[in-house]
Amino acid sequence: MFKKLMLATMLVAFAGVATAAEPKPRGFYIGATTGLSVFDDDGAALGTIDDQDSMAQIYAGYKILKYLAVEARYADYGGFSDSFDTLEVTAASISAVGIVPFGTSGWELFGQLGFGQVNLEIPGFVDEEEDTVTAGVGVRYSFTDLFSMAVQTDVHVWDDPSGLYTFSVGGTALAFQLNF
Repeated sequence: MFKKLMLATMLVAFAGVATAAEPKPRGFYIGATTGLSVFDDDGAALGTIDDQDSMAQIYAGYKILKYLAVEARYADYGGFSDSFDTLEVTAASISAVGIVPFGTSGWELFGQLGFGQVNLEIPGFVDEEEDTVTAGVGVRYSFTDLFSMAVQTDVHVWDDPSGLYTFSVGGTALAFQLNF
């Protein structure tokens, strides 16, 4: 289903090329995403975790320049289960976002790098937070100067306290953005 949604989005984007708007050179924006998430435990659970779920994310940012923004995000990456428990994963982050606009076509390529914190919870047993490095990349299309859509991939990476494993959680999502 996700592949069909992505294909439909791209068809709508290409159909709207004639009405594209040049992205605003600066200003506030807010957005939301929905997509698929993946959890990687670096083999700590010996492959027993169901490592895929759906995700949702909200974000807000300020485009300082045509090529640079700062952005805060909150993501619910869903639950990842083994035969006993479900690990619920959420994350908050702040990032610098580099932007490469493609002239006045309405298309932008963007990449982000920042830091954040993930919350790992097994209800009734575990509730811990870990500092993370976060990164992402995506492509965005502005239908008007007020509305954009993007396809993006984000990831949070951290080491466990023992230093034996490197964990990550991330997702690929469809984003809807309002520009002010």
